[in-house]
Amino acid sequence: MKNKMKIKYIVGILLVFFTAQTAFSFFGPKKRIVELEYSFIVTELPEKREDVAVWVPIPKDGPYQKILDMEISAPFKYTLNYDNKWGNKILYFKVDPSTDLIDFSMRFVIERTESGTKTTILENEDDIDILLFEDYLKPSRMAVIDDKVMAMSGVATEGKTTSIERSRGIYDYVLENLEYSKKIPGWGEGDVKRLCLAIGEGRKGTGNCTDFHSFFGSLMRAQKIPVLFEMGFPLSKSNKKTVTVEGGYHCWAKFFVHGLGWVPVDISEADKNPEMKNYYFGNLSENRVLFSRGRDITLDPPQNGAPLNFFGPDPYIEIDGEPFTEFKRMIKYKDLK
Repeated sequence: MKNKMKIKYIVGILLVFFTAQTAFSFFGPKKRIVELEYSFIVTELPEKREDVAVWVPIPKDGPYQKILDMEISAPFKYTLNYDNKWGNKILYFKVDPSTDLIDFSMRFVIERTESGTKTTILENEDDIDILLFEDYLKPSRMAVIDDKVMAMSGVATEGKTTSIERSRGIYDYVLENLEYSKKIPGWGEGDVKRLCLAIGEGRKGTGNCTDFHSFFGSLMRAQKIPVLFEMGFPLSKSNKKTVTVEGGYHCWAKFFVHGLGWVPVDISEADKNPEMKNYYFGNLSENRVLFSRGRDITLDPPQNGAPLNFFGPDPYIEIDGEPFTEFKRMIKYKDLK
């Protein structure tokens, strides 16, 4: 019996590798080097104000992201901090209350590498203590785990035994029951209760990448599979022209499996590109920049308001302890290689 389970587990792992329409070649994962200019401006501050605080998400190095050069132009003296739960890098500054304009910019050169199961194998899975993943198993304010989530998670994983099989079942369930659409109000918050209500009424849930990956996270955590939410910015396919975008963001998720490590998924991209369905279970393209991780984020120094549903690429601004969202954020980028 043990041998049969072991064979089934190995087959499940191989499924991740060989069913993916992977872009990995014999020459390794794809890479791109991009010069990116990030900026935001505030031109209409409230007339009466005593305290203005600004937190800005700062991309940092990781296994698939290397910051090759960075220049920061901040209007006031700043500090660079890290939140103690998710490790996000945060630039923080206070604004002189007499100032009528906030103009911030930073430029960096970044190398992004395609990521996937090919590059996430752990050397020794026996060293992993599941207690270390407590934060990745907890629900968040929007990505809840309630009776509806438990029932849907059970349907998605029925008859599946290994972590890989259950994860793929949930991935397919999300694709089947959600539609990428911004027509119905409430999208973009990752409100899992909203999605469950639609599905329970026999309709498809609708939303953007946040909604897809929040729903995935809730269903996965109901199966005791750790999930990590990541927030970033999407890059169009490589070209040498400068691309300018006002606003915009993109998020994705990773789940942990013994023997594989952190396995990435990008379900909303799979929904928009059905021919890439298998690829995006286990792989991420290089066409993105990571800004932050986690949900229900407490910044450093802590904000006065509630924990952030997610952080970035937008800055977070408080005026006299209240969130302020009247800013214009731009990102310009071009490929260097």
